[in-house]
Amino acid sequence: MTTSHYDWILGRTPPKLLRHSAVKHALLRDYLVDYFLTLVSTPHQDRVQLTVVDGFCGGGRYIDEAGDEVPGSPVVILEAVQEAQARLLHEQQRRKPIEFDIELICIDDSSSAIEYLRYVLEDQGYRDKLRSGSVQTLIGDFVYLADKVIAEAGRRSPRAGRAIFVLDQYGYDKVPLSTLHQIFSKLKRAEVILTFNVDSLLNFLCEKNLLDFERKTGIMGTATAADLDKEARSPYWRLNVQANLYQSITSGSGASYFTPFFVRPERGHGDFWLLHLSQHWKARDVMTGAHWQHHNHFIHYGAAGFDMLSTGYAARIDNEARPQAAFEFDDIASAASQNDMLTQIPQALGQHPGGICFEHFFLARINTTPATKEMVESTILQLVRENEIEIVGADGGVRNVRAALKPDHVLRLPMQRSFFFPSR
Repeated sequence: MTTSHYDWILGRTPPKLLRHSAVKHALLRDYLVDYFLTLVSTPHQDRVQLTVVDGFCGGGRYIDEAGDEVPGSPVVILEAVQEAQARLLHEQQRRKPIEFDIELICIDDSSSAIEYLRYVLEDQGYRDKLRSGSVQTLIGDFVYLADKVIAEAGRRSPRAGRAIFVLDQYGYDKVPLSTLHQIFSKLKRAEVILTFNVDSLLNFLCEKNLLDFERKTGIMGTATAADLDKEARSPYWRLNVQANLYQSITSGSGASYFTPFFVRPERGHGDFWLLHLSQHWKARDVMTGAHWQHHNHFIHYGAAGFDMLSTGYAARIDNEARPQAAFEFDDIASAASQNDMLTQIPQALGQHPGGICFEHFFLARINTTPATKEMVESTILQLVRENEIEIVGADGGVRNVRAALKPDHVLRLPMQRSFFFPSR
């Protein structure tokens, strides 16, 4: 696996941006803007503090397919901060702007990439941020610098531990499980946006590169001897490997919430995952919403509803060697999700005769569904209107809820339900 697809050298044209990287940058921008907006709950709040670590930052500038210069991830992050500030000022009708105390730490193991990035940042008007230290550039391997940047994030946010790590690695073995676990064990509100070239790993899977992968990442038990044997492997061996890999990453990272989706491959490039790992469900929900916004570029394989992600990534072949339908985060996928949840929600409530509060119901399923909280809530309200379920308040009385659910609203099946028994 090559170390990098890109090279930046001052005085030369920046590298061409691959389409899948452009997709990641667009999603990153929209996610960060929406995330920043969630951090400001009232117009009276006057400050937001956050550390963002761009662990594989590159040189900050590319050439797109049209031949135009476009920003790299460090500039995308800084522009997202500016956009969020402008939106808050307008949407909350603020009399004074809100302070975004955002420290951006950019890391790359290429000294020429960092040199190019500093040139780009100055050229884009961020010289003062470089001088003040609100934007820092570090040359070196992310893993070796992880202790330093985690400590810095903790120093700046000792109580909340709020930080976002953008880890757009080249390949699949540059971010070991121990580093992910370190992030989440030391920072209570940490998030990681991690890319993982799963096809590259699977396409060259053999005993040697599997052992190298396990040694570098600490991710064990990904494949069996049968998976490595091209003659003995089953038609759905990729499903097994991907599911094992996904479970190992999510359980071993220490994150509580996660989203895994494929970025659509471009010609000559295989599928890779964009994994979002976090410690707060709202961050997970914001990321899921961003995937729906960029539905032309993200895809998954498997059924809609609550069980799509229950075993991690599903391959294009299911466990009975049948091709699976693509879930493309479009209107068709949205309708399929709602249709499945109309059946799944009453079935799930049947396991709770006394009812269950909406918050607990949603959080118990958040990691296995592509649906956002808003989509789940909308489906529940439809079932309420159709008298398939009912909402109970704290006093035990049935509530006539039609517009919005509260976290403590209790969902339950109606006490008297009509059943249809087919004739024999």
